[in-house]
Amino acid sequence: MGGKRQVRVATHVRRVEVDGPGGEPVTLSYPGMLLTGYEDDRKVFERWIPTSDDPDGSDDERLIEAMHEATLWQNHVVEEHP
Repeated sequence: MGGKRQVRVATHVRRVEVDGPGGEPVTLSYPGMLLTGYEDDRKVFERWIPTSDDPDGSDDERLIEAMHEATLWQNHVVEEHP
């Protein structure tokens, strides 16, 4: 069995800078949730789950599935992190 595991969940906005019209930089923002897994206080994975500006049932299902996988990993039910 591995070490002590924990998963942290936080709202997170990803930002990407791209060239806009005329070559001017434009920053695009994408809302989501960030799951970060730690084993023995060492970060071992990050998983970002995008959500829409107005979250709906599909956003909820995607987040629930990711959190379920992370919980299985945290409790050593599976060894591969999500």
